[in-house]
Amino acid sequence: MQVVLLAAGLGSRLGALTKDIPKALINVAGKPLMFHALEFAARLRPAQILVVGGYGFPLVARALDQGRTTNPVLAGLAIELVENTSFRDGNLISLLTARSRLSEGFLLLNVDHIYRPSIATVVAPEVAEVTAFIDTDRSLGADDMKVERRPDGSVRRIAKTLTKFDCGYVGMTRVPPSALPRYWQTADTALAEEGRAIHVERILARLAEGDSAPLCRDISGPGWLEVDTAEERAAAEQALLATPLGNA
Repeated sequence: MQVVLLAAGLGSRLGALTKDIPKALINVAGKPLMFHALEFAARLRPAQILVVGGYGFPLVARALDQGRTTNPVLAGLAIELVENTSFRDGNLISLLTARSRLSEGFLLLNVDHIYRPSIATVVAPEVAEVTAFIDTDRSLGADDMKVERRPDGSVRRIAKTLTKFDCGYVGMTRVPPSALPRYWQTADTALAEEGRAIHVERILARLAEGDSAPLCRDISGPGWLEVDTAEERAAAEQALLATPLGNA
């Protein structure tokens, strides 16, 4: 399995925190977001990790080079940094930037999500279909990605604007080798019909309208953290200082 880490965004909602550095390098509990994500990915023993950078690309490249020499977890990973020069578009463009380098099934991650280590045991087992990772133990707000499931547990609808839903999307999607052609075809159609401003979740939404709706896998319990605003960054810092990642 390969891992794609989307790390190209400006992080404009973080305000002054991203004035001089990209979101990927925002420090939370003594570590840049990118390193939190890479250390989680390492627990899955991937064949390769593709980091898609964009805004502040030279800074991301420099930090990654330094991390390889100072962080023993990163030193053992096969990491390739890919540049998305159209980072102001939706993050679907970041995924498509990495497409030519994806030769097997992959896991899609966002750089602004921090997952507890035990969640890796839920993510690691193989999947038979495109699989969206969800939880049921959060109170979802206007900016959270919501999911309505079918009776069989697959995705019926996914969007931030849903008023009827039963769980939340946690920012991870896994695509097995058998589903790659359908997944990429859906991505191409979404891009052609909806434009470059869309995000990767639109692929899940479109797949849900077809005969092979994405499955769901529940990571509820350990908890995870999102860092999209300065307030969320402060809350994540407090949570990790209270319960470090190594303890959960």
